[in-house]
Amino acid sequence: MVSRKSKSPAMERPTEKSGRVAKNFSVDQPIAATATEKQDAPEITAVSRLLGEIRSANARVDRLASSKVTVIIPAWLRNEQDIIWLLEAVESVVDQALPCECIVVENGSAFLPDLTGNISIIHSEKGLSRARNAGIKASTTELFFPLDANDWLPPEAIETAVKRMPAKGFLYGATMLFNGARGSGDQHHYEAKPYDFSEVMKMVYFPNGALQRKADWQTIGGYREDLPFLEDWDYWMTAGEKGICGTPIPDTLYWYRQHGGIVQTHNKSKEWEQVKRLIQSYHRDIYRGVYPPMCCGNKTKAAVTPPAYNAGAQPPLVPGADGMLLIEYVGGNAGKMSFYGAITKTRYVAGGSLKKIFIDVSDAVTGVRANPGLLELADRGAPIFVRADA
Repeated sequence: MVSRKSKSPAMERPTEKSGRVAKNFSVDQPIAATATEKQDAPEITAVSRLLGEIRSANARVDRLASSKVTVIIPAWLRNEQDIIWLLEAVESVVDQALPCECIVVENGSAFLPDLTGNISIIHSEKGLSRARNAGIKASTTELFFPLDANDWLPPEAIETAVKRMPAKGFLYGATMLFNGARGSGDQHHYEAKPYDFSEVMKMVYFPNGALQRKADWQTIGGYREDLPFLEDWDYWMTAGEKGICGTPIPDTLYWYRQHGGIVQTHNKSKEWEQVKRLIQSYHRDIYRGVYPPMCCGNKTKAAVTPPAYNAGAQPPLVPGADGMLLIEYVGGNAGKMSFYGAITKTRYVAGGSLKKIFIDVSDAVTGVRANPGLLELADRGAPIFVRADA
């Protein structure tokens, strides 16, 4: 599951729990955006109500020195719907059976003043990774749990997760996927699948909402801040390389709102494939079969040197500085086609007017007839791809 989601501006029917927040969205003076944010977001008239709810929550919940978990909520606020969703997320933290801290990271628009208490507000530069890193860095507890601002937690989530937390690694549970208001019956249960690093290498399949140790986040190096999306996939691959593994439990720990967001917008785009290949280049050794001491069975394999394509006629397969190899489509198809890497499972598009493409070098040649590399594909004996640098 990919956790990065842009917030839809469309208003949703307020839930029963957020009804008290939504019914009086008037304030004496709306809080205006900064000069920079006026270009990016409308004025948010519900901010005063949000601050009042947070202050009220802090008054109801005593700050406990024994709190073990901090919930981190990045919040990019653009309209009243974002405020409603953020309030639901914050209320779900306040209602936890096990009291915990909560840090709301106002992510780029600076609409909210700093607040302290069990629920505190801090600011970061725009970007989901920057916000998550800032919130985790500011936390003072041993454990943290990321929560997106348009999602929420079941009342027993944190208590259940803490009780089941393994001695090493992180913990994730089942997820409830939903579209409309809570309780409207549109939810779908997504069970927690067993942890398998070879599957993580293809794409992350568990929620970013997982109970983690701050010390592990420090070991991983945080979320990579230069990625426009798929930052959680990169984060979990680095975790696996560092020996930080996941433990699933069947309990539902997270409610994940399904709506048009960055995944649906970009997952078929050229940029999506470019970001995927960039992330794979950061982890090129594991795609070549060279594993450090890690959680996928603590295996270490010697790198497999692929046999030369058209033996003796071509120079060795050497990737460029970015770990990618340039190849050219020479097949006879007049239109574009999809090809999938034998090793990385990356989707490559070539054909028609798109002749030259970059691929991960591990997808070029495998030497395995049943699972050929792109340079080993043939149509009636003629190659489909050739090396563009040969």
